[in-house]
Amino acid sequence: MPHSKPLPDCDGPKLECFLDDITIDDFKLLGISGGGAHSQVWKAEIHGKVYAIKIFSDLGTKEPWIFFSAFDEFPETEWEDCDFEPLVANDELSQSTIDSLRLHATSFYNECRVFGRLKELDRKHFAIKAYGYVEFNLDDERVQQKFLPFLEESKLQSLFSEGRKDFTTADTIRALFKHNDLKIPLMAIVKEWIPLPESQTMPYVLTEKQMRSLPQLLRNLYGLHKSGIVVRDLKMQQYLDGKLVDFSFAWTIPHIFGPESGVKPRWSFESMAAWDLKCFQDMLDCFDKRADETVPRIRKHNLVAWRKDDVYDRLRPRPQMYGPSLPMLIYDSPVQPMMHRPPFDPAKFNWRAVQKSTKKGADVLPRQRHLKEERQQKRQRREDQNDTSRRQVDTRRRPPGEHLVRPDCVFNSANYSRCFSTN
Repeated sequence: MPHSKPLPDCDGPKLECFLDDITIDDFKLLGISGGGAHSQVWKAEIHGKVYAIKIFSDLGTKEPWIFFSAFDEFPETEWEDCDFEPLVANDELSQSTIDSLRLHATSFYNECRVFGRLKELDRKHFAIKAYGYVEFNLDDERVQQKFLPFLEESKLQSLFSEGRKDFTTADTIRALFKHNDLKIPLMAIVKEWIPLPESQTMPYVLTEKQMRSLPQLLRNLYGLHKSGIVVRDLKMQQYLDGKLVDFSFAWTIPHIFGPESGVKPRWSFESMAAWDLKCFQDMLDCFDKRADETVPRIRKHNLVAWRKDDVYDRLRPRPQMYGPSLPMLIYDSPVQPMMHRPPFDPAKFNWRAVQKSTKKGADVLPRQRHLKEERQQKRQRREDQNDTSRRQVDTRRRPPGEHLVRPDCVFNSANYSRCFSTN
């Protein structure tokens, strides 16, 4: 049983540790599966079972990305190329707010809080399964040895390009993870391994399967919003086999930008939920177009996640259509108006009620489910005992319609009238 404490160390949901030390457990890396702006996904085998391990860059666990096009000047370069500079306290952000942001708005803690919330609510089916977090202490030679079979490509691309010839294993580790200070451990989350679709799969079959899953995906997104979670970076690439796998930008209530703190407007999370639905609607439109292009053609869906603005131009006037609209809080594109509200406001989630129900927080619903199962089993045992007692009283099983008669009576033509005589 791991002894490391759940993270992050703040109010709200937390994710438990999966392994304390990968050097003493049956841990084996099988290869790199993919990567993004601030993480890499590796395939690994732990105690004979295959997992996906998302290793976060050091920068993604220390500095948050809190840009909003509605409040800040939109950068001239792509957000992926922007430098993550350390936040400094000023008139708009106090030091306490910055400290909270590093717990509420960095990629590793973002995912810890989402998966912790889904576990404490027993809603883990809304996303891919997450089993806990691990630390990679890359200054440990035993940890470095686990990456050695996969470092050749990094040597060729990074170190040789610099003209270096006398590089060490530590140098290749730094190049592989773009992590200069190996004394700072890299954080990772152990997730369910879902293989990618086979390349031989017909486009028609794959598209049809994805379109069948769209209603459930939309219901799951509503469920995330009702659980106090906004995704903020919703794309079809974030789904794998109908499961949402990436929550690097997701924010969870309680949050420093939530309604309780007063740092941002009270409608901030509602606005971000609207943007989630707008992004999902873009996915739906893309599938409609793909259905027309598929041979044979696939029947289109009839889902609507977010109504387009021109729809309201054809409707009778409503109060919310007059005056300036609230903006959608977007981090990677220019500001867009929120013409109507989403069906669920994540900021209204009562996170205190969940944590007050038990001292152990995340285990409350599983324990309640266990107690409910015990009560059902006891009830079933009582019913079985009652059935047994009734069978012992009436050991003779009579077919339907058979009459009860006195024991001294025998059914035959001679004494039929005597058996039912009143004399």
